[in-house]
Amino acid sequence: MKTLSNQSFFRLFNIFLIITSLTFITTWLPFLRSIFDGESYKWGADFFGVLFQGKGISGDFYYIIINFAIGLVLLYSFYWIKNRKIFYFLSVIWFGSMIGNSLFQVFYGKGYMFHGDTLGIHLDLSYIIVPLMLFLGAFVTYIIIQDSRNPFKATWSKKNKFWVLILLIPIPIQAVLLYFGEPHSTTDQIGVIIAILQIIFLHNALKGYEVEKFDLKKIV
Repeated sequence: MKTLSNQSFFRLFNIFLIITSLTFITTWLPFLRSIFDGESYKWGADFFGVLFQGKGISGDFYYIIINFAIGLVLLYSFYWIKNRKIFYFLSVIWFGSMIGNSLFQVFYGKGYMFHGDTLGIHLDLSYIIVPLMLFLGAFVTYIIIQDSRNPFKATWSKKNKFWVLILLIPIPIQAVLLYFGEPHSTTDQIGVIIAILQIIFLHNALKGYEVEKFDLKKIV
C-alpha cells in the first residue's frame, strides 16, 4: 500500500529521518555506556556554557535521560504519531538547541570539539559547524512546512519488526562487552562500534514502508 503523489517530499523526509537518527548517537552512546560501563565511564556535555557531567549513572545523568527521551520520541514521531504538532515541536527543540549550542560554543565558548576516547577520536569541528548548522536550520524549517502540506498515514510492517529485532538483539552482547571489559580496551571498542551501527541502521526500523497519502481537500 503506497500511494504517494509527492515522492520528492518523502525522499527528503527520509533523509531528515536519517540525519536525526545520526544526531541521536551523541545521546545513545553515553546512555548505553553509563548503564553498562558504570562508574568507569566518564562523560561530559557543555550546554550553553553549563557543564553537565558524571560517572556512569551518577552526577548529572538526568541530562542524558532527558535528551534520550526527547530524541527517541522525536524519531518515533516521524511516521508513528498522528498529531504532527508533536513532531514539529520536538524537531524545533532537538535541532534548535543543537544549532544554538553549537554556535554558542564556536563564538563564545572554547570551540566545537568532538572527543571519542575509546576509539581515539579528537576533532575540532569549529570551521565547518557554522555553515552546517545554518543549512540544517533551513532544512528543518523546510521539512516542517512541507510535512504540514503532505498529511499521511503509515502502517507498521514486517520490515519494521525485522529491523527492531536486529537492533535490539545485540544489546545483551553489548552489556557483557561493556560491563566486563576493561575501559578503552578491545571489548569496549567492539561495544561502541555495535552502538554506532545501531544508530546507522536505526532509520530502517522507524521509517514508514507502507504509507498512504491523504487528499488535503478531503481532510479540509
